[in-house]
Amino acid sequence: MPVKKKATTKKVTKKTTKVNTKKKVEVKKKSPAKKKQLVKKIAKKKVVKKVVKKVVKKIITPKAPKIKKVIVPQEFKAGENIVYPTHGVGRILTIEKFQYDLVEEQLYVIQFFQDKLTIRVPFAKAKLIGLRNITSKPSMTRTLSILKQKPKIKKAMWSRRAQEYDQKINSGDIKQLSEVVRDLFRKDDQTEQSYSERQMFQVAFERYTREFAISSNLKYEEASSKILEILNKR
Repeated sequence: MPVKKKATTKKVTKKTTKVNTKKKVEVKKKSPAKKKQLVKKIAKKKVVKKVVKKVVKKIITPKAPKIKKVIVPQEFKAGENIVYPTHGVGRILTIEKFQYDLVEEQLYVIQFFQDKLTIRVPFAKAKLIGLRNITSKPSMTRTLSILKQKPKIKKAMWSRRAQEYDQKINSGDIKQLSEVVRDLFRKDDQTEQSYSERQMFQVAFERYTREFAISSNLKYEEASSKILEILNKR
């Protein structure tokens, strides 16, 4: 029998050729004249941009308004004791600057330790309010003679007298304050006062005593006992 020949398969290898897809870009060399023109154009664009930025800034950002400063001489220093008519003796803690409605002015920051109160007073309003220094020792000593006098009580309704006393207490005048202390003081063996009379006396006595203590360089308790001694002896 004839022998069958095996069919031989030849592997055909295809050669793949790489094709350069990158195209060569031919760079044209520019002439010096054209280069100069380009440089000028770029420079012009930069100048225009700067001008535009300046104009935009002027339009968008308006000029800051001028702040008016209120110049008033400083009469009191920080750490100084003063008298505020409606609150009595206080101490200036510091000086502050305050700005409102394009106006800048300076303020006294005053603390009243007895009332646990702190207020701010503009320099310009200090005189109008009646802010003053502590009464000097010689002037304060003269007010003690008022305390030695007999009380001068008017024959009028208490409501009217109370109004007069209240005006004297809040006047800021040490002489008027001593008159209220003199008129409203009562000894233990004298007729009892009403609640409103006792309250008013306490306010006047405390304010007078605090100023007397600072003026005489005494503690509050020492000043208080000295004043009560004078009142009880009359």
